[in-house]
Amino acid sequence: MFIKYREPDCSMFSCGDACCRFGVDVWPREVEVLVAARVATAADFTGPEADDAGDVLFRTALGPRGCVFLKSDRGCRLHGTPLKPITCVKMPSSDEDIEYMLADGIQTS
Repeated sequence: MFIKYREPDCSMFSCGDACCRFGVDVWPREVEVLVAARVATAADFTGPEADDAGDVLFRTALGPRGCVFLKSDRGCRLHGTPLKPITCVKMPSSDEDIEYMLADGIQTS
């Protein structure tokens, strides 16, 4: 479920850091692994709630700047670990993803 990868240059996308500002959906197993590895606590997530498809998901909690995993300078404190949730690895990876986010009501600027 988790993928090890290099830290992307998030500034190359026109999403306006939407995930960073609004948080992302996280699978229950991902929450369990992050908490067990002590890189997150249960308080770092809200939920669980069922989405429109009936999948039960958690969401990353928000702090004053956005997602609780944001570092003070830029980027995610989960970068460089093999424990980044799949949504964070995949979105946004293209202009099509950004269009999907816009259609879903996520403001991109």
